[in-house]
Amino acid sequence: MCMKRIIFALFLGCLLPMKPAYGASLADYRETLYNLFIQQKIPQWGDVLSQMRADKSCETLEGKHEILCGYYGLVGHLVDKKKKDEARRYLKTALSLSDQYQKMYPGDACFKALYANLIGLNIALSPLRATTLSVDMLSSAREAYKLAPNDSWVSILYGNILSYMPGMFGGDKGKGLNCYRYARSSMEKNMAANEHHWLYVQLLVTIGVVYEKSEQYEQAQSMYKTVMNKYPDYTFVKEVLYPRVQKAMREK
Repeated sequence: MCMKRIIFALFLGCLLPMKPAYGASLADYRETLYNLFIQQKIPQWGDVLSQMRADKSCETLEGKHEILCGYYGLVGHLVDKKKKDEARRYLKTALSLSDQYQKMYPGDACFKALYANLIGLNIALSPLRATTLSVDMLSSAREAYKLAPNDSWVSILYGNILSYMPGMFGGDKGKGLNCYRYARSSMEKNMAANEHHWLYVQLLVTIGVVYEKSEQYEQAQSMYKTVMNKYPDYTFVKEVLYPRVQKAMREK
């Protein structure tokens, strides 16, 4: 009798839905992505994003935004670390999802802006295709910004295009920085939602890097201090960016 109960319990356990490895809600997944970002373990996002794609709690428009934005961040990190094969593999998945999501929500500005940034990463991986790909990238980015100029994510993504594209291809670093500043101001009006979002932390770092590259070292140093104070566990700024800008200031 006891053995029958054990077998029944095991059978029932197999029928019950498995709890997601990283959390049972979109908020849990956001926190997981944020924690891995702070710990500089972004390559582990791949498994989390796969889990999100299979989880019904992420089947909303907001969930799809988070998924595609996560892939954009993951591919960007891998490109930055020169892990091109992994970057291409995840970029293929991201572009496929982008196509799928844009067909589901043809008027969504965020998906258009993310698509533009994914094309930008494609250009980084295949520079010889820049001439043909840049037209589609700029068109999608401009359309997204026209549709939702007050959306913080769209402002960040449009700012990326403006900041990193050469002027001859439509880039404008000044306008890009303005987009970043607007996005920061907008996101900080709702810190409860954004303080533990990796995109907000990345935005602060990006603003600092833009200042640094334009040799506005005091502004860059101030921004890096802000990040270190708000996110002391994010050691990348303390160990890499802050010492770098201090060295530049001494050598100037």
